[in-house]
This record gives sequence, C-alpha cells and structure tokens, in this order.
Amino acid sequence: MKKKKSEAKGSLLPSALADVELQHIERAVAQLRTMHNQSPGTLNVEYWRERLAAVVSGYALVPAQKQRIEALRLALDAVRTTPRDGGSRKRSTNRLWAKAA
Repeated sequence: MKKKKSEAKGSLLPSALADVELQHIERAVAQLRTMHNQSPGTLNVEYWRERLAAVVSGYALVPAQKQRIEALRLALDAVRTTPRDGGSRKRSTNRLWAKAA
C-alpha cells in the first residue's frame, strides 16, 4: 500500500499554509526595521528567529519559501547589526535648528 504525500513527509503541514506564516513574519520584520531606525526600543529579533525555525520545522516548504526564509534571516541579521540612526544624525544647517541645538 502506498503512503500519501503527507504521510511520507511525516506530520508536516502543507506548504500553502506556510505562506500565511511567512507573510506575517515578513510584515513583522519590516516593522522591526522601521522601529529600529526610529525609536530606541528593544527589538525581539530572537522571537522572530524562533518563529522562522518553527515554519522550517513544521511545514513542507517549497524552494521559493525556503528562499523567503533565508531573506528574512538576512533581514533579521541586518536589524541586529545596523546601528540606530538616533545617535548618528547629521545636524541641519538651518539657523533655527542651530539656535535650538
């Protein structure tokens, strides 16, 4: 008796369901990038790494989804290693700004 595709791969969820998770993580990483550049809060990059790991281990992924995951990992690395703009902003040459500073 032949096994079904889902049985052959174990208890992995279908790749179509992974797209919803990946879209959510992509939106969150985009927001992390924005928050990182604008406010000095603590970003929970590790949480989103764990979410990516759960997608990798829980879904039967297709190659395009694996590429998206790798791109998200790189984006999370960039958020972690990029210095915030807050301390490195250049001062304006505007006279009113110079008086206020």
